[in-house]
Amino acid sequence: MKLCMLAPEFLPIWGGVGSYITGLIRHLPKDIEIHVVAPFREAMGKHRISSGDYDYPKYFSDNIHIHFLSRATGSFFYNAKFQLAVAKYVPTLVKKEGIDIIHSHEAYMPDILLQFRDIKVPIVTTVHTTIKGQREGTKRSGMGLWELDASERATILLYPLLRLAEEVYFAKNRYYITVSNWMKEQLLRQYPRIRNRRIYVVYNALDTEFWSPSKEETGKLEKENIVLYVGRLLALKGINVLIRAIPKVLKENRNVKFVFIGPGNREVYMNMLRETGVPRPNYAFLGYRNREELLRYYRISNIFVIPSYSENMPMTLLEAMSCALPVISTRVGGIPEVVSDYVDGILVTPGSVDELASSLILLLQDENLRRSLGLNARKKIMEKFSWNKAIHRILGIYREIMEGS
Repeated sequence: MKLCMLAPEFLPIWGGVGSYITGLIRHLPKDIEIHVVAPFREAMGKHRISSGDYDYPKYFSDNIHIHFLSRATGSFFYNAKFQLAVAKYVPTLVKKEGIDIIHSHEAYMPDILLQFRDIKVPIVTTVHTTIKGQREGTKRSGMGLWELDASERATILLYPLLRLAEEVYFAKNRYYITVSNWMKEQLLRQYPRIRNRRIYVVYNALDTEFWSPSKEETGKLEKENIVLYVGRLLALKGINVLIRAIPKVLKENRNVKFVFIGPGNREVYMNMLRETGVPRPNYAFLGYRNREELLRYYRISNIFVIPSYSENMPMTLLEAMSCALPVISTRVGGIPEVVSDYVDGILVTPGSVDELASSLILLLQDENLRRSLGLNARKKIMEKFSWNKAIHRILGIYREIMEGS
């Protein structure tokens, strides 16, 4: 089998789609020839890491071939250049390499222009999110237009055009994978033309051997309690809700540090923290971190929090749970398909400052509950969300699509 993987996010990993793509291609069987088509990302993060800073032969096995087309500097407008490059380059790649199947990813729509080319091979798209879902989550945050991340601002301003593009995209006769049952239901409800397409559900997965608790660090090396947020600094992630909850938590326990890891405009949220009177020692914005650094923070933190207004099935949530870190998450999207309330995590209402604060206070005070939730979370991830389980399902989908085509 020869697979073309369209990777709008790749290395360095800066979002859940990049985590999904790199994890998938690393776990597919070595007898599959994989051609990854990706934009070359310019330097980002504290250490200015770019796509050129990786030893690809060491990172991937020799069945994986990387094709960098355009260059990416931001988190939104690079997509148009990449879509044009895909339309120009991939038809030639398909013919030259004898590609059997193309795997794409939404809401980036990297192959939206490719569908107007004469491509004979089938395309399967994993739907991670939709433009409509992103816009709704951003609007629910209540943040002003100029407080938003540039990508969110562009989505709001260009929404009519993007929504039309998404309608055109979903009208294509392709196959779909959704990473939650919730997302499948959303597609069927919002996009009538998709109802006669085949939609498979395969949960997000991760490397449970790497994302694991460490015996050496389970005692928590830091003197202070650490509450960890990991993800892009986006309004739809509900960071403003967490910030409003922090003073309530510190009123009960001053020995807490809120650590934010992920790319984005930190100044907006640091201003919010200053306005609420949160002391500087009680928070830190660390920007982009590679997966080894991120693993360490999962292991030394006490609580992981994801207060989003909109999500599908966030990879960071799975990573934290796999590291036996107790999680507090909002009851949105596909998250309830992962987290069972007060069994392997705590679910709160999106936008509720009081619920989030009280849940944080409870877990900070109850070490036994933290330990129980963390152990149950690790067990669930091992049983239902490892690549060992997902990869067989995805391989079966590839073969079924190829045979049907």
